[in-house]
Amino acid sequence: MPPLRLLAILAALVLGITAAQAQQRQRITLVVPGPGAISYLPAELISRIGADRAEGVEVQVTYATGGATALADLLENNADFAVTGMPAAMSTQLKDPRLVALAPVNDLPLYVLLVRKGLQGEVRKVGDLRGRAIGFHSDSTATKTTSQQVLELMFRRGGLKPDSYRKVVVGRRWESESLMLKNGEADAVMSDEPHASRMVAEKIAFPLVHLGDPETARNFAGAGFLRGTLISRRDLVEKDPARAAVMVRILQRTLQWMAARPPEEIVAKLDIASADERAQLVALLRKYPRQYSADGKFSTRQLRETEIFFIDSQAGNQAAEAFRIESMVIDKWAGRKN
Repeated sequence: MPPLRLLAILAALVLGITAAQAQQRQRITLVVPGPGAISYLPAELISRIGADRAEGVEVQVTYATGGATALADLLENNADFAVTGMPAAMSTQLKDPRLVALAPVNDLPLYVLLVRKGLQGEVRKVGDLRGRAIGFHSDSTATKTTSQQVLELMFRRGGLKPDSYRKVVVGRRWESESLMLKNGEADAVMSDEPHASRMVAEKIAFPLVHLGDPETARNFAGAGFLRGTLISRRDLVEKDPARAAVMVRILQRTLQWMAARPPEEIVAKLDIASADERAQLVALLRKYPRQYSADGKFSTRQLRETEIFFIDSQAGNQAAEAFRIESMVIDKWAGRKN
């Protein structure tokens, strides 16, 4: 047989095996708020660094408009797993006890209370927002998103009752947040990084409270709560524990990869066309090196802080005050540390 023909046959066999392996690869669906929110960056990196392929599966990431929507997708069988704020999952769990937490993603929440630039000098503290229009990504009493809980707690601590300010709905995307602050439809909004830093840089808004600031953290009980968390449903986990175990390993592999690399290498894996946006993200990763869990293990201390924050943010809600976070934590795959 001529050598070229033999090589062609061998190549076809190899390609055939590769295609068959790809077809047999198990697909896992993961829904997260986004895209672009820095807290959920590990989810966006999974397939880009091959953390899923290393485990012989394919993780398909889809995006929701917010944490409440992501959890709804999970509960309605549109996804196998979700990554959302733990307080949002706890709020939903009060209504639907199927939700369980499988692994941590974040180690430091980076919420920022932004005020439109035109009010700088006039608004110096939270109490100065009395009577103003405040942008909420969601205004639900059934399922309170994490940002909604943070905002309501900050306002209550600042002496603002729910009827002392006006609520307006603001989309999570950059375009919606920035436009409503620019045109004055919203006077303030609870934003996320990197949107917050970009709006400050472009002089659209100024930061009034930043949870990443150590001084702020000292003034708010539970400010170090667990934000991004791998969430699933108890019935799904019990039906297919192997899939849950694989997803936890993939997440931990991704977090460990991030912890071992400089910000420049992490950002290079993302499709960010703008040089300014890339530089801004690099700066944020360098400024807050502990915003992600380095090992994907639950921290008993952080879970305790999360429970404190949740109960405080839900003051007057008897079900929330009686809720214990350990009832929804499954740490058999992620592991636990102090």
